[in-house]
Amino acid sequence: MKLLIVDDEKLTREGLMNSIDWKSIGISSVTQADDGIHGCDVALSFHPDIILSDIRMPRMDGIEMAEKLQNANPFLSIIFMSGFSDKEYLKAAIRLKAVSYVEKPIDLEEIKDAVREACLRVTESKRAASSHALSLSHSRSMLASALISAPGGESELPEWNELDFSFPIDDKTPFFTFLIRFYHNAPMQEELSGSITSLVNRLLSGQRLKEIHAARQDFLIFFHVWGFTDYDDRRKKALGGLIESSLRQMDLHYHLVFGKNVKGAAQIYDSYYSAVIELQNAFFTRENTCCIYQNTDSRSAFPEISSLNTNEKLAGLLSQKNTAAVNALMQDTFDLLLSQHNILPNQVRDFYYKLFTAVEDAYYALHISPDNFAGNNSGSYQGAPPNATAPGLAESSGSLWEAISNCSSIYTLHDLLLEKIRLFFLQAEKNTESNSSIYLIKKFIADHYMEETLSIKVISEHVFLSTSYLCTLFKNETGQTLNQYLTDFRIEKAKKLLRDPRYRITDISAQVGYSDGNYFGKIFKKSAGMSPSEYRDGYGGTV
Repeated sequence: MKLLIVDDEKLTREGLMNSIDWKSIGISSVTQADDGIHGCDVALSFHPDIILSDIRMPRMDGIEMAEKLQNANPFLSIIFMSGFSDKEYLKAAIRLKAVSYVEKPIDLEEIKDAVREACLRVTESKRAASSHALSLSHSRSMLASALISAPGGESELPEWNELDFSFPIDDKTPFFTFLIRFYHNAPMQEELSGSITSLVNRLLSGQRLKEIHAARQDFLIFFHVWGFTDYDDRRKKALGGLIESSLRQMDLHYHLVFGKNVKGAAQIYDSYYSAVIELQNAFFTRENTCCIYQNTDSRSAFPEISSLNTNEKLAGLLSQKNTAAVNALMQDTFDLLLSQHNILPNQVRDFYYKLFTAVEDAYYALHISPDNFAGNNSGSYQGAPPNATAPGLAESSGSLWEAISNCSSIYTLHDLLLEKIRLFFLQAEKNTESNSSIYLIKKFIADHYMEETLSIKVISEHVFLSTSYLCTLFKNETGQTLNQYLTDFRIEKAKKLLRDPRYRITDISAQVGYSDGNYFGKIFKKSAGMSPSEYRDGYGGTV
């Protein structure tokens, strides 16, 4: 709490400043002024919670100063001091709801008690105001959400006459709804959501427009707007530009969509759903753009996407490593999709999913590891299209489909595909004979590690390389000797088996290519830093 002491007597001001341990009674900061005019000036920058003021002062008395400051800050608590028994001043103090009226000469204990009471009053007033504001905000949000249900729906509208804010209930007031759909963010935090709605409210208030708003699923905020007589598409576009300019500072990814104008609150649902329809079209525009609902029919018929066979054409061109032809095919396909207005975003996503799997198939055909193919998106999206899993996608299809689903527009989706194709050609260029040999070596080890007879000589014969060249190639390409790689591979397999108590250690030894259990134990301890039995005990003998 902050305290401002106002008195024209310097001795009184400084005596109060220095004679009381203010922090012990809840005051964190204290300052002073020598009359009412200076008191008003100091309050503008100091923002006191409590004012301890003399009543009779030159230029501006304490009553006039308190009236001015309470108009600016309704939570301000006043304590008056006076050496005069003046009934008119007492009446004014009561009218201003002063916490206390302290007579001079001042009793410091009386001042302390008055300040403590003032601190409690300020705290209670702010708490009550905050609770009221929260209740009002909740009521507005409840109404905004209820208004998007069509008449006869399950949601019931609150009794408007019971809501503590002005809302037009006639059937003639014009309304429109606009929504902001956010992407690439975790569920929106309450603080960020509050900043966005406050920002939008200020922009609307600047145009003398009123709104109520609500959020859905932590990534969409919608606003119902009224207070206008004619708000055409040109004005919506201008408002959209103001919102875009303000949101740009927050580094957000979104689409801003305006619904059509309607008359009467009962028709607001129609404006909302026209905005939702337009949001489908926003998929075909870039992020951070404004779209306005247009009630127009589809401009042309679009052939079945599956009949284009683009994924088959892409697979053939990738196998030929024909960069120019692939780029031309992708550009033509993108232009064709972009020119149509009667296809749904999920149709496009499913179409691109098949293109992504065609690229991954090309990776496998060239023995290039596609471990990072699905992107860096994590999660467990369960909406991948049925029967869409390509060879090798069994473990990554969920994250791949999630990455595709999270693309906010056809532009970001197409850019993601082009990036995967670029990486394919980049790795294909590096796919020299040595890379293919390393792939074959590792695959052969994975298939035959359990055989005791597996050796460098056996591996070299399989890949048609001399043993000396094989060892040199593997060390240069992987930074690890071939013998060490084989040992590490076997030990990792042994560790997995050791976690299952059903297997005996001697059986595990044989299963990973070691017929001599003692030798296996030495190799295991050297690699893992403990014996096989110690390793098993550490895992509690569980799978």
